[in-house]
Amino acid sequence: MRTRTDIRFVVDAHSAQVMDALAAVEMLPEWSPGYTDARVASRDEAGRPVRVFVKTELLGSSDLQVLEYDWTETRSSWQVTDSTRSAKGGGWFEVADGADGCDVWFHAEVYLPIPVPGLLLKRTVRKQHEIAVQNFIEFAEGFPDPETMKPYSYNE
Repeated sequence: MRTRTDIRFVVDAHSAQVMDALAAVEMLPEWSPGYTDARVASRDEAGRPVRVFVKTELLGSSDLQVLEYDWTETRSSWQVTDSTRSAKGGGWFEVADGADGCDVWFHAEVYLPIPVPGLLLKRTVRKQHEIAVQNFIEFAEGFPDPETMKPYSYNE
């Protein structure tokens, strides 16, 4: 069964801060309920994750996946390149500074070959993505802003 999700939302932060939050892929389980583990295997020259091993949970079923990431200044995209449950798909976050903060467009396509009624799967995936978006807004707004971040001092 194939599902597709598109959600647009606003984060009260600069686009650079949102992109930095997205690049903190090892913290994915903190804000996305579908992931229970994330480990970066390789990074690009800018230090952003390229190959990531994740463990996902959906409808009581675990899946170990390999995600391949691609980065631009305004977009983080990923593709499932390997899966123990034959899952396929990918998605992206696209960011742009807007009048009220950072405008974000989240898109995901998921194909899961599990014997579950289509409506149940679509509702479950949609709800999981909506929760992830709400959690990500909070996560990104609290993520260190590279423009205002100051180095930690032991004397403070």
